[in-house]
Amino acid sequence: MEVILSILVALFGIGFGIFMALQPEDAIALHDRGRYTQVPEPTEEYIKQTRLEGIGLSVLCAVLLAVLLFAPK
Repeated sequence: MEVILSILVALFGIGFGIFMALQPEDAIALHDRGRYTQVPEPTEEYIKQTRLEGIGLSVLCAVLLAVLLFAPK
């Protein structure tokens, strides 16, 4: 049961990481949605950082998924 849950979490992480890499403005908007004040537009550097974080998250979760699926029992 724990392995199935871990695989689902890894797949979710891969999907969200790809979403962050392809749509960084939308991922930033998810974070800032609950604020009531005016939020300035994200800078190019922040968008690039969000894109790199998404790629890193996807790679990390893909490695976790590979370890879970192909580890010797």
